[in-house]
Amino acid sequence: MLTVQQAVLTMESLMGKIQQQNQFIHQLIQENEQLRQKNKHLSKENERLRGRIQELEARTKKNSSNSHLPPSSDRFARPRSSRKPSGKKPGGQEGHRGTTLRQVEHPHHRVVHRVNRCQGCGASLCEVQPFKVDVRQVFDLPPAAIEVTQHEREVKSCPHCQCVQQAPFPPHVTNHVQYGPRLIALVVYLHHIQLIPYKRLSEMIEALYQHSISTGTLTNMVKRGREALEPNLDIIEETLLDSNILHVDETSLRIEGKRAWVPIACTSKYTYVAPHASRGKKAT
Repeated sequence: MLTVQQAVLTMESLMGKIQQQNQFIHQLIQENEQLRQKNKHLSKENERLRGRIQELEARTKKNSSNSHLPPSSDRFARPRSSRKPSGKKPGGQEGHRGTTLRQVEHPHHRVVHRVNRCQGCGASLCEVQPFKVDVRQVFDLPPAAIEVTQHEREVKSCPHCQCVQQAPFPPHVTNHVQYGPRLIALVVYLHHIQLIPYKRLSEMIEALYQHSISTGTLTNMVKRGREALEPNLDIIEETLLDSNILHVDETSLRIEGKRAWVPIACTSKYTYVAPHASRGKKAT
């Protein structure tokens, strides 16, 4: 049988264990509450991310064919070709009349390759007439070079009335030294139609014509070309407004790092393109 002292020690030991168990249970309750709060936060974050994913998926599904977005915004959709296989072999088809390079009747230059000496006996053949001439023609570009034309106008004084008068220069000759209209037209065409940047255009002209033109000069050429064409803009605009059928579209681009819109109106003969900061009625 247990003595009173042993019973007291046993009770104290049990009470200590119960206290430890209570502390452990209290710790588990706190950890469980922390996990519950964390799971609640993760649940909200998960809902937010799901909504974001749905928004991005909906955005990637939109393109120029099913929304008001311009074709330039089609980044993720892969366009499917509407063409169907024809079953024909690649290349020219049977019965097709191709375009072949043919000799012309009046070439720009003639180069005669003469036979001057007999390779058999060494006799001179300079005075012997050929009984046959083989003709071959080469189509090529002429040597490219910048030509300088000097314009000189006379200034005279009338011997009868002493009136001083001078001949007029052509309208495009306005400075002592300048570039001509054909070169300016070429620069405008290469820059606007072929979309060649000014720096590459400067390198191209120097490589082809052995003449250096700065990018600043090229910019001024394009500016003068635009000013010369401005009167035609009114004609194009009036023609488009009077047209019974008008094709319109728009696209986007960046000008000096800012997004801009380019409305387009055209017929089969005339096209009007102009950038604008907005894409609303004002731009149209």
